[in-house]
Amino acid sequence: MERAIKAGAALCAAGLWLAVHATAQEADWAQGLCDAVEEGTRLLVDNRMAPVNGEAKAALLEALIRASEPSVVFLDEAELAARTQQFSNREWDLGLTLVATEGLPKVAAVRADSPAAAAGVVAGEMIEEIGGRDVLSGAALKYVRGLLAEGEAPALEIGVLGADGQSRKVTVERVRRAGTSLTDVEDLPAGMGYMRAAGISDGSGAEIAAVLERWQAAGALGGILDLRGADGTAEGEIPAVAAEFAPEGDILYSVSDRQGNETASVKAGAAPEAAIPLMVLVDEETSGAAELLAAVLGGGVKGAMIIGRETAGDPMIREPKKLSTGRYALLATRQLRTADGAVYSGAGGVRPDVAITDAALDETVYEPEAPMLRKGKTMTDEEKEDKALRDRTRNDTYLRRATDVLLGLKALGYDGKP
Repeated sequence: MERAIKAGAALCAAGLWLAVHATAQEADWAQGLCDAVEEGTRLLVDNRMAPVNGEAKAALLEALIRASEPSVVFLDEAELAARTQQFSNREWDLGLTLVATEGLPKVAAVRADSPAAAAGVVAGEMIEEIGGRDVLSGAALKYVRGLLAEGEAPALEIGVLGADGQSRKVTVERVRRAGTSLTDVEDLPAGMGYMRAAGISDGSGAEIAAVLERWQAAGALGGILDLRGADGTAEGEIPAVAAEFAPEGDILYSVSDRQGNETASVKAGAAPEAAIPLMVLVDEETSGAAELLAAVLGGGVKGAMIIGRETAGDPMIREPKKLSTGRYALLATRQLRTADGAVYSGAGGVRPDVAITDAALDETVYEPEAPMLRKGKTMTDEEKEDKALRDRTRNDTYLRRATDVLLGLKALGYDGKP
């Protein structure tokens, strides 16, 4: 057994020496790795603890990769297929906007005329059960959104917890999302516009740009682009949106390999510059092309601000590499550099200009149903509009921050012009 261990260690060292020197790199780390393998192997064999069924190989391989890239994601075939599935019009639409809290996920908004609205779900309620499965406190939004999108039958039973502490169950008759990336376009009080994108797919750039230009022509105070939970793979749609905020020909971002060799440089195309400011909402599940769009809009263009939580860390820089164990490693094989010099290489996501903290997500905003007025006084149109805006954003911390910023810019006389 001792001879086998030493032989294995020697073969390991020889193989790594050849591989490392073929690429003109130092071999010290390789020798140290083989020494560690020899030490671990002897320890496990001597104590009759040797793992079986290839567990040691899989664990060692994934640990080695993770040591170089801590943010690597490992997936099996089914998980990879689910991740790489193109955004399509076959996805279920419920009309819900969710936010994470320290407790249960909260319904921040329910789109009018949506399946959730028809089922009686209201903003402010908590999701505690989906399809017969309990939702635990602190559950990740990715998991919750996945449960809401599962299955082929339209009907889905959801358990909700109301503000009065009472639980109830409703059946939502889901519908397939229309062939568009925008699931919501809404005119908010105080002259603001809101749109929500489920992902960045073919045609998304023109869709988003058209809404921005419509708001611009209508003299809107500002716009809000909601990319929470959005993904997508259509990298080529980014310039059409960013062109609304950058002069033609300006570099939006560049892509290079891990050695720093530039492989692509993307510039803004021709488009009328948008004069209205744009608030971009993101969260931990904003990834792919949507995360790339957030990085570009937050990376040096004029008039856009990122609000929310740090994004997933995959703005179209990862690709799956199959391992000998049958699993896949999603490795950041590319580096992304935005116009302001920020570099994304897998170590982290887009950091917002205005961060939404855990405490902010759990805050409760009290607003009386009817404001106290002095006898004989009625609400002005401006007061009615202010109340309507507070009612719309009461359960959505992200949206409330965005509208606060836009109102602040209005108070300062900002018009988006140089």
